[in-house]
Amino acid sequence: MNLNNLKPAWQQFRLLNSMQPMGKEEILFIIEEAEGLSINRNRFLINFIMFAVLIICCHGG
Repeated sequence: MNLNNLKPAWQQFRLLNSMQPMGKEEILFIIEEAEGLSINRNRFLINFIMFAVLIICCHGG
């Protein structure tokens, strides 16, 4: 039996066991925080597009 075939599985096992356990509340907090950041990015993008359209349309010359 070649032990090199087991090396990736052993590394994954060590990684999973070295991680600190997380509670349900921590996981939900991380998800909510990530959703809040994406909403702020979308809002910024929409506001920037509306500002650019107003500048282009209302530009007098």
